[in-house]
Amino acid sequence: MFKIHTNYEGHEEDYVTLRIRKLTRLLALLTVLAMVLAACGGESDDSDDTTADDTTAAAEDTETTAAADDTETTAGEGGGGEALAEMFPEGTVRIGLANEVPYGYEGEDGEPTGEAPELAKAILGELGIDNVEATVVDFGALISGLNAGQYDMIAAGMFITPDRAQEVIFSDPDYCGYTAFAVAEGNPLGLTDFQSIIDSEATLGVMGGAVEDDYAVDSGVPDGQISRFNDTASLFDALPAGRIDAVALTDATVATQTANLEGFESSEPFVPVIDGEEQLGCGAFAFDDQEFRDIFNEKLKEFQEEDRVHPIIEEFGFSQEAVDRAKELTVEDLAG
Repeated sequence: MFKIHTNYEGHEEDYVTLRIRKLTRLLALLTVLAMVLAACGGESDDSDDTTADDTTAAAEDTETTAAADDTETTAGEGGGGEALAEMFPEGTVRIGLANEVPYGYEGEDGEPTGEAPELAKAILGELGIDNVEATVVDFGALISGLNAGQYDMIAAGMFITPDRAQEVIFSDPDYCGYTAFAVAEGNPLGLTDFQSIIDSEATLGVMGGAVEDDYAVDSGVPDGQISRFNDTASLFDALPAGRIDAVALTDATVATQTANLEGFESSEPFVPVIDGEEQLGCGAFAFDDQEFRDIFNEKLKEFQEEDRVHPIIEEFGFSQEAVDRAKELTVEDLAG
């Protein structure tokens, strides 16, 4: 019934026994293979899972780092600009100036220019403010105009003084200047300081509200020897008209004005001494909003550290020395 199969050893076995034995071996082999495959598959799965997990974690770390970098970039570079964008949604900042050459005045094209407006425009431009509008008032009205909301900041080269610092919020200084007199050529009255004004009985012209008015008064110049004007144009018109003998202002202003005034020159610049203390005059921007001031001031310090201030204001007669002197000082040093 059943065929006889001869194995490789020459033994004869019945067909059923042979089939059972072969099936048993096959099952054993399949079991071993299944175990091997399971083991390999398990290792591969674990490895794949680990690799996937590591890759996912690395990706998450990369995304986290990138997010952190983005946050740092926003805070460091765009944070101030974003804040100003909220303060000035129309992208315009209003500045107050007193039409004083070379500090802040309207150019022939009607646009604000001068030392302070040009520096302000450069700083504000990097903060995302592309438009600056100017309001011209008398120098003595600049602070009251700021506090009344007529403009957002003063860009007029205003000196920092303790009294002014009680009324407005100053930035750190961007320049420091000396005082000088505009006098007739040859300085026939020998005017070198405020004491010489007293001794010569000269009539001194000053701009109302400017520090030179205070310097003269605090130095003991009699009120009868002081003539006050609202702006530089009328002040320097009075000089050749003979209504005054000299003008007291910053050395930069005097040098600029006398360069175009025939028959007059600048005296040697000097530092006034009041009650035994030198009065170094340092100009700054003024604000009525602390956050605006802080954002602007941070960018101003960046400009100073990178020596970017002097190239902007050099054309208005400001020396590198004037910029460097301011760079070493803060508003706290000058406001008391």
